[in-house]
Amino acid sequence: MPDFIERRKLARSIDRTREEVGQIQMPEQGWLASMRKALGMPAEYVAKRKGVSRNAIYQAEKSEKEGSISLKQMEHLAQAMGGKFVYAILPDGRIEDIKYQHAQVKAKALLQTEEGAQNWTQEEREDWVDDKAAELLHDMPSNFWETLDDPKG
Repeated sequence: MPDFIERRKLARSIDRTREEVGQIQMPEQGWLASMRKALGMPAEYVAKRKGVSRNAIYQAEKSEKEGSISLKQMEHLAQAMGGKFVYAILPDGRIEDIKYQHAQVKAKALLQTEEGAQNWTQEEREDWVDDKAAELLHDMPSNFWETLDDPKG
């Protein structure tokens, strides 16, 4: 598991990428067909550069739309058209926000197991949850992503 500073660097990098490219949508025809058609490049030419049949190009374009094409195949076809294939996994929000929200959920679940917590005031319970979430974020225990209802957690 990367250390704290490494995790923060990775989070910033992913967050920046999300901001820059997060709104990109795949063209209706898929990237391969759209790129090839935008270039005015016949499937036969891509096939020749790739060393496959024209039908293999059409099948790859179909596979992309179906979500069954390999990353390696996307990379090779992009190169055959003079392009570059880019692959990314982008979070739905900022990394730190996702971690904080999970820490809050986990802390609230842990509160239910804390002895005597039912006798605390609402403010004491909120403070405990806030402190426990901060501790979880700081320590990032190996079971951080497990929940109490998870068979492993």
